[in-house]
Amino acid sequence: MGPSLDTATVTAGGVSGEARGRGRSVGDRVMGGLARLLVKAFFRGVEVEHGERLGSGRPTVLVADHRNGLVDGLLLMAALDRYPRFLAKSTLFRNPLLWPFLQLGGVVPIYRTQDGGSPVGNRRAFARCHRLLVDGGMVAIFPEGISHDEPTLQPLRTGAARIALSAAATGVGDVETVAVTLIYDDKQRFRSRALVRVGVPSSTLPWSEAYRNDEQGAVRSLTDDLAGRLRRDGSEYASWAEASMLAAVADVVVRPTTVLPDPVSLVDRAPVVADLTRALQAPMSGATTAAKAALEAAYGEYGKALDLMGLDDAQVAADYGSGRLRWDLARAAATVLVALPFAVLGIAVHTVPYGVVKLASRVPDNEGMRATVKVLGSFFLYTLTYVAIGVAVGRVGGAGLGVVAAAAAPICGYAAVRMIERIRGVGGAIAGYRAVRSGGPVTETVRQRRAAVVDTVRSVLDLHVAPGP
Repeated sequence: MGPSLDTATVTAGGVSGEARGRGRSVGDRVMGGLARLLVKAFFRGVEVEHGERLGSGRPTVLVADHRNGLVDGLLLMAALDRYPRFLAKSTLFRNPLLWPFLQLGGVVPIYRTQDGGSPVGNRRAFARCHRLLVDGGMVAIFPEGISHDEPTLQPLRTGAARIALSAAATGVGDVETVAVTLIYDDKQRFRSRALVRVGVPSSTLPWSEAYRNDEQGAVRSLTDDLAGRLRRDGSEYASWAEASMLAAVADVVVRPTTVLPDPVSLVDRAPVVADLTRALQAPMSGATTAAKAALEAAYGEYGKALDLMGLDDAQVAADYGSGRLRWDLARAAATVLVALPFAVLGIAVHTVPYGVVKLASRVPDNEGMRATVKVLGSFFLYTLTYVAIGVAVGRVGGAGLGVVAAAAAPICGYAAVRMIERIRGVGGAIAGYRAVRSGGPVTETVRQRRAAVVDTVRSVLDLHVAPGP
């Protein structure tokens, strides 16, 4: 199980800041820092599973699924110990807002045929990737080639396999590939959560001999292997409704007992979701059909009971009788009171630009593009707001006071976000306590139905998922 990371202190895998920055250019460090700031603001929490697998100094080609636009790249830059050198379609470099960041981050342009690109441009891109790999760098690619909203992995392009195998063929020693899956609670919602799952690195040596004799065959074989690894670690669903249900069911199974209603760790949830997905996708039989029906029925009955009480699973599972509830509520209330003056200023500063970005994010049809608009739109609009505040205050109180005001504005904004989240948490705890303590037979029914969900999930997994080694 990997570490859980609050985005207030994103240092994936527990590696020190010194290790994170070693061997990076100034541009890499600037872009890495900017990515961490944006991720810290947009996500409530980021978790990394097996980040330690990306050891430094090994030439690595990283592939990741691509369901959230430019946010996917920012998340990888912010969360991974090693700085990923991305490949991106050349058309992105024509965007005047993106161009400076692409250049600063050392993004390698790929000239696709459908974009009017030429083979010469791609040969240069491959040569640049080879140089990066020779130096022990990590080249990162989204091999689906598009950002999408589908619940299944899209067909992979062969570029990642070609880069890895051609680099090995030109003398880059011990090139490895690694599949990384990105899992979002709600990918376009502000202050949602995300999980970065790092797969097991695999050497290209098993394909190198075949590549010398049959380039296309070896490339296709490695591409198929990468697709299999992405599917295995990321799960594929019949629909997003099924994905949502399985996530909720897994939360019920793995949720620890806490004093306040807290979200389940995404690292803990992911393997249960993956196992349930495999069970639902097993070849149909009488036992499989019965198991699926039982799971849907058990969760449906539990959901009805939750709706009746106006609660969610976190509120039902919280331990209100531990004696710590009053202390935790008092501590949360004290935090809110301390943050209140700063939060009020933060709300006043950010209300208008937040509303503008929210309206702009409704334009794209693709949810990943909505998230991209929110992140980049907030960055540019908020930055302009902070500069305007600094200039206005500077004209009245001097340049020094203007700089302080500009720097304080985002801090107050973050204080407002955290205060609102804390208030919601306290409100949820109080509502859950009142409902559970006064519910009588209704509360007992909810708990029985919750237990039935857990028992049914275990039965399904015992029936369909083979035990590990």
